[in-house]
Amino acid sequence: MQNLREPWIYFLSTQYRSSYKQDLYYEAKDKTTKTVTLKLNMKSVLIFAISIFPLLLFSQTHEYELFLMQHGEDIKIKNNQATIEKAPFQLVYQFRAPISWGLIAGSNTNMQDAFSKGTDAMGKLLLKAESGGADGYFNEDESIRAWNGKIQTCIFYEDDQHHRFDSLYRKGKWIFGIRTVSFLSTENDELMIEEWPDSTLVIGTVNTKDLSNASYKPKTTRLKLKLKDIHNTSVFDVKGKTFVEEGEASYQPGCEGCGNLGSFEFKKNGKEVEYLESGSDTFSYSSYKQENYQVTIGEKYMSFTVSADGKQLVDNKTGTKYNLR
Repeated sequence: MQNLREPWIYFLSTQYRSSYKQDLYYEAKDKTTKTVTLKLNMKSVLIFAISIFPLLLFSQTHEYELFLMQHGEDIKIKNNQATIEKAPFQLVYQFRAPISWGLIAGSNTNMQDAFSKGTDAMGKLLLKAESGGADGYFNEDESIRAWNGKIQTCIFYEDDQHHRFDSLYRKGKWIFGIRTVSFLSTENDELMIEEWPDSTLVIGTVNTKDLSNASYKPKTTRLKLKLKDIHNTSVFDVKGKTFVEEGEASYQPGCEGCGNLGSFEFKKNGKEVEYLESGSDTFSYSSYKQENYQVTIGEKYMSFTVSADGKQLVDNKTGTKYNLR
């Protein structure tokens, strides 16, 4: 059976079998001729093996595969497409040796067309993308650039201390680099995955290690993610909702922020909230937790009770009411 992962090994073994059959023919014809031919053929095979070894090594050091995970489970990819929740996910790169990639993401017409036309079109778009500048090690931001092919995210592995994955593991001769994607950096904003405005996200990635080698054709992988919105499990779930303080703002000349109404914007990831305290002009950002009808912001800094219909928050300390916008 042909070994698809190692085409050069298959080719080499084919050549050897062909030489072997020829040797049998010469053996039947003339033992002397056979001896000479065998020596010549073995020398040819040895020369071929020596010459092809660098190519085989080059192929192995540039080989990679891309997989997808979410919530700790492998996601099936069919025809370069997969369906996941609109929530953080992991790109899993499988490779053998130090290597680097460029990655682009987005959902505009250029990205959709490149995906539809195939790997060559995606590869051209990837090679046109500009570098996004310096990124830190270990994917601490859990982010990729989603600039619709204009700017790329640079990913690499040099060794276990110098790479842009949040975690690594090994299995046999393979290294697996896991890159979590919780945020998408766009031209204008840094968005949580849950806040991505479209129902699809197209990703393209290419091996960039030896682009200066004119004879090397880099491997391009393309992937289209279909994103499913995560709906609230109950009417009193505050995830994805914004509440504004009851009443009217009464601005006071010379007092910036005085009179502003308080507001709470609970993010769609169900973990964070952006809020403006009453009378303030500065927005704050914090984590929050919800247990049934009780919502706590920060380390019990503020706590609220949610109405049964989910349309109002009541401050447990002051009694101030905030209505669903």
